[in-house]
Formats: sequence, structure tokens, C-alpha cells
Amino acid sequence: MINFSHSVGTPQPIQTLFFDMDGTLLDLAFDNFIWLECVPKLWAQQQQCSIIKAKEILYQFYLKHQGQLNWYSSKFWQQQLGIDVLALQQNYRQRIQPRAECFELLSSLQEKGFDCWLVTNADEATLQLKLETITLRPYFSHIISSESLGFPKEQIQFWQQLQQMHLFEQQYVALIDDNYAVLESAQKFGIKHLWSISQPDSTTIRSQYHADFTHLQQLTDLLDQIIIHHEDYVH
Repeated sequence: MINFSHSVGTPQPIQTLFFDMDGTLLDLAFDNFIWLECVPKLWAQQQQCSIIKAKEILYQFYLKHQGQLNWYSSKFWQQQLGIDVLALQQNYRQRIQPRAECFELLSSLQEKGFDCWLVTNADEATLQLKLETITLRPYFSHIISSESLGFPKEQIQFWQQLQQMHLFEQQYVALIDDNYAVLESAQKFGIKHLWSISQPDSTTIRSQYHADFTHLQQLTDLLDQIIIHHEDYVH
């Protein structure tokens, strides 16, 4: 790990980077395909209704649970909809893809001695599937699913639980996440260095940008941002 001396009143150096998985390191196109196309199609067949009607109903159902731990649970959705979402993801696992420059960034950070953690809302089963499909594991000292902590990243209790489980100091941590609600939660917890993603899904353009967060056009842009940050710290 990179070590820096510091004095009171100066910006704090980044030593540890928390990375989200889906929409940050992995292309969100896979998840959107599963939830916005495959699930409505199967549910429409079960309910004997049109796909348009199924999407309307499911959209409201999604909104009701979005940002809650259940939203990320494949078991919950199987109970609610009668659809084995985990099996569905396994059937289409060839669509799970890293975002452009994912491994270039992770390799560079590893070479520079940064401590990287994978911090995801994906449930344990989905996380395991994606780690088996895309070789992310070697780049991270810690890999945490919100399911293991009992709170989603959108809630401040997640960060409190994470800090109790794996000691870290907020001022030395950076979070990279495409989810604005997660970034806001981390900000309230005291994590100062926050970056978001301009295009989490490679097939669609993000319609609105959160003004409070810097957005990465390309993942490797983060390297320049960190270098600038450390130059500001040194000076």
C-alpha cells in the first residue's frame, strides 16, 4: 500500500479504492438485458399478458423495492415472480462483459500499490457467478457483497458495518460507483473522494448527470484524477 505523511489542514491522500461492480467495472448492459427484457418476457408468458403490460407492472414493482436489499436478491425475485433469475443469468452468462479499460485500470492500480476493494450490491450467488465469468478476483484484497452485511450500499448502515468488519479511514478512501444514491450515502458517511461513471451501460446514453460528482468517461481517466489529487496533496 502507498504510504504518505500528512499534516492537519491538508488534503488527505487516497490509499484505498472501493470499486462497485455492475455498471462500474462490468457493463450494465447485461443486467439491463436480464431485468428489462428477459424477466418481463418470461413474466408475460406466465401471466398471459402482453410484454408491454408486463413491463408496466414490473416497472412499478421495481420502483417499490429499488434501493432496498431485496432489490438485489435473486431469491427474493424468485419468490415474488416465480422466475429463477439466477438461472436466467447463468443461461446468458456469455453476455457478462467488463467495461472498456477495466483491466488496464486495475492492473495499473495494482502496480502502483493501491489497495482495491470490490464493494457490490450483487447478492452472493450473483457475485460468485460474475467472478467465475470475469477474472476480477486477483485485483482485490477484499470482496464484499451487501447481502453479507445486511444493508444495501444506499444505506449508511452498510458503510458502518463495512468499517466494523474491515477497518478503514474514510479520509483515505475513494469510491467509484455508477449509482448516485450509493455515492450520496457514502458522502454522508464521510468518504470524500467520489467518482461516478458517464456510461454504465454501453448500449445507452445516460440522460442526466449528478452535478456533485465527477464522471469518468473512460475508466483509465481515474489514473489521471488520482495523480492530480496527489500532486495537489504534495503541494
